[in-house]
Amino acid sequence: MNNSMILYQREGCPYCQIVRKKLDFLNLPVLLVPVPQNGEDRDELYRVSGVRTVPVLVDQDKVIVESEAILSYLDEVYGKGVSAKMPSNDYGLRTEMEGSFDDIIEKTISALKDQGFGVLTDINVKKTLKAKLDVDVPQQVILGACSPKYAHGALEAEEDLGLLLPCNVVVRQDKQGKTWVTAVNPLKLLSVAGRDDLLPVAKEVKNKLSAAISALAA
Repeated sequence: MNNSMILYQREGCPYCQIVRKKLDFLNLPVLLVPVPQNGEDRDELYRVSGVRTVPVLVDQDKVIVESEAILSYLDEVYGKGVSAKMPSNDYGLRTEMEGSFDDIIEKTISALKDQGFGVLTDINVKKTLKAKLDVDVPQQVILGACSPKYAHGALEAEEDLGLLLPCNVVVRQDKQGKTWVTAVNPLKLLSVAGRDDLLPVAKEVKNKLSAAISALAA
């Protein structure tokens, strides 16, 4: 197996994350080379690839730029015989709960409050789809959770980050009747912004949401 593969990438880049996931799925060894966020400081990347954007994959004498081209290359060269599907993104923090659906919602709101989150929105998916499409689906409520402290800091750093807020927490029943509480993983959510400097804030928010989910699990 080739051991000379190099990926020029950034941790907070969502396109780089997809490529890293594909490499891991195909069990391909790769050297990860971090690239500065400032495009003006990407001289090494430019010398190698002729571009200043990530991701860039170097496989021996081949240089592949842009995530779609890299994914196609990996499938064509290394994906033959791999029949399993790519795993879904691990973008949620979840726990299974027992009890009445309404009680679980109240417990979830309380657990979020204990970690400094208020619930700004409350969307009943079952009622909405029944009213709009006349279809029946299992119980599901989407809670929009927000911590003013972290929201303010993130918005100061990135004015359009409101597009990714609030952090959704879902209480839902599956087809087997089990009830799950799932909070979005802020590390995955904020990676869309492609800002590595937001990772510390995302990690703090993740820790708070993880504590809320752990409290429910206990």
